[in-house]
Amino acid sequence: MTRRPDLFLFNVAYDATGVNGQVFFRDPSSTVLRQVIIRSTATGNICEPAHGDTRDGWEPFLEETRWLIALTRPDTSDERS
Repeated sequence: MTRRPDLFLFNVAYDATGVNGQVFFRDPSSTVLRQVIIRSTATGNICEPAHGDTRDGWEPFLEETRWLIALTRPDTSDERS
């Protein structure tokens, strides 16, 4: 894949436990959607392919998800002051 994946649906929530949700992308050369699961842990955010999806070539989709999280994450109280 030489182009960025097309964002299809971005469904994410931020709460006291961190971020959780899912992102659906479409590879520009395909009509099949790929789902990336987002969840927070004590060590940070995890972006991973949907459970049971064994396709390869996930890095562009995971990288795009990381960018979306960074762009939409609410500011902390320290960052606002």
